[in-house]
Amino acid sequence: MQIPRDLSLRLDAVDGPLADPTPLRHAAVLAALLPGEHTRILLIERASHLRSHAGQLAFPGGKPEPDDRDLLDTALREAEEEVGLPRDQVQILGRLAPVPVPSGYLIIPFVGLVAGDFTPRSNDAEVKAVITPTLQQLADPQLYRFVGTREWQGQLYSLHEFNIHDPPLWGATARMVHDLLRRMELIPHNPDAAL
Repeated sequence: MQIPRDLSLRLDAVDGPLADPTPLRHAAVLAALLPGEHTRILLIERASHLRSHAGQLAFPGGKPEPDDRDLLDTALREAEEEVGLPRDQVQILGRLAPVPVPSGYLIIPFVGLVAGDFTPRSNDAEVKAVITPTLQQLADPQLYRFVGTREWQGQLYSLHEFNIHDPPLWGATARMVHDLLRRMELIPHNPDAAL
């Protein structure tokens, strides 16, 4: 499966306005697409000793540091720190919908296309493993499971699970992946589904 030529038009604008996250705080992640015969997406398995989201599959990312210019800078810095992805190799295409998480953050997901050769180098202090499933695997209905809906802070959310690894991809990152696949028209759009 290839990346649609108009993907940037299907995403939210990189510099579009962001709502005040209060009482949450902003964090940012990078959904990095690795082009090739079969386009892949870069995920990390977080180290088991981390304070939050330990052992879960996630996109590289985290909370802003004082020297970050903006949330995009946060996402690019974290990707460089966690998997050795040089920021000058990433063409940012846009953003996915923000995702709130119970740990107190509103995650802003940026989607980027990696140019040239890149071999991930995981930061052992934060990353147990790097996995790069293909979009085809993620869109495979045999590997996907709708887990139901849950209400949090008055909002109803759809829950998704992708059985691409042990542990599977679930939670906030699964919601972001589902959003991306839907925008790429790799999975059907359900207008009646929750967020």
